[in-house]
Amino acid sequence: MAQLDRKKILVVDDSETNLLLLRAVLEDAGYEVKLINDSYQAVKYVEEQQPDLVLLDLLMPGMDGFEFMIQLNEENTRLSLPIIVVTAYDSRDNTQKAMDLGATDVINKPIDISDFLSKVEQIVN
Repeated sequence: MAQLDRKKILVVDDSETNLLLLRAVLEDAGYEVKLINDSYQAVKYVEEQQPDLVLLDLLMPGMDGFEFMIQLNEENTRLSLPIIVVTAYDSRDNTQKAMDLGATDVINKPIDISDFLSKVEQIVN
């Protein structure tokens, strides 16, 4: 894939381990990856850089993943921006709330890498 054609994916997670794992998987698949461990910085990044996809953890200090999605909706920041919630905090209520706030999909941790990459590819291509 040519450098200019690479899809830009933002990964928002407060876990260094999760950030490094997702970066390795996504870069190996040919994506350009930006890692941010703070939701406030992530909102600013989305407004300035307009990634093709956001991978979002729900449980984070400060602004959690739900608040991040609310903030994006209030800012009217690319309402069509696809967001995949990647979380260990799975429950039917959380999945429904994430979808109601605009998430495209919810993937539970630990991730199945082939399933994960398949979902990412479907969304960004």
